[in-house]
Amino acid sequence: MAVAFSGGKDSTAAALILKRAQYRVQLLTMMLGSDGEAEKVAHLRKLASVLDIPLHLVDARSFFRDRIIDEFLQAYRSGLTPNPCVNCNAILKFGWLRELALTEFGAELFATGHYADLIERGGMVFLKEPQDRKKSQIYFLSMIGAEKLKNVAFPISGLTLGEVRDMVRDLPLAHREESQDVCFLNGQPLTHYLRQQIPGMFREGDIVDVQGTRLGSHDGIMHFTMGQRRGTRFSSNRKLYVIGKDVKKNTIVLGEDRHLFNDEVRVKAPVYWRLLGPGEVLRAKIRYMSQWHEIKILETDQFFIRARFTHPVRAITPGQICVFYEDDIIVAAGPIV
Repeated sequence: MAVAFSGGKDSTAAALILKRAQYRVQLLTMMLGSDGEAEKVAHLRKLASVLDIPLHLVDARSFFRDRIIDEFLQAYRSGLTPNPCVNCNAILKFGWLRELALTEFGAELFATGHYADLIERGGMVFLKEPQDRKKSQIYFLSMIGAEKLKNVAFPISGLTLGEVRDMVRDLPLAHREESQDVCFLNGQPLTHYLRQQIPGMFREGDIVDVQGTRLGSHDGIMHFTMGQRRGTRFSSNRKLYVIGKDVKKNTIVLGEDRHLFNDEVRVKAPVYWRLLGPGEVLRAKIRYMSQWHEIKILETDQFFIRARFTHPVRAITPGQICVFYEDDIIVAAGPIV
């Protein structure tokens, strides 16, 4: 049994559960080239020693840079707002690392500390909400697909956050704080990171209204997200929000709140957990922190899904992941276009 190991409470609890269940456990930690990695490795070695579980460091720096960071930056160059954690799970953790665990390290099962559960229906595997729904991470796993979840286990799926914390309370964790940030930002604001990596996207351009009338100027299109009101440097008696970005023209479009609502969404390159049919009514999330919205499937094929919300939804953002749910399981997902 191989555990994807960060040294935090969740992956540590997963390893501990498996060891107590008499599995022969080994820990796999990806080296990503992040700041302070050498110090983190020292903490990981100490923790692995206390757990009495062998630790293996695997060099993922090149893969991580090429397939996660570079694609993240390219998405921003194209005017999208990507979710790199979804890509990392699908491509790196449950792709490259899982394959490494099953082949080079001879593991029969690959486990992670995600708050997620699995269920089998009609011979097919689906992602299901875990016991602690407030901590659910299945949205971030939605693009993996059923094939990559063969030989996968989520040991903490039946635990609450409180139970996980109690289990590892006295252990020398490599990090105790819960991070909500993208790991390669290393704690810096997103705009600072983007300015360093793609400075050409931070040049002066026009701010216009829905009719194309110039309202003012901005100092970088990367400063703005859909639905944003503050920071536009434009004031009037109307409440205006960012309703669009045109990368080619380097233009920000402002409009009223009503302009942010749309009743239709289209995703590209979808991952199907099962076949979907026109007319089927499901629930959908357009970002991790959003609520569920009722949605009807209009068209599907291998390249796209087109669907209509029962009620218009605010600030549907290209590049984010739209995830389709049937009750508490995921049935499809894809990047919004």
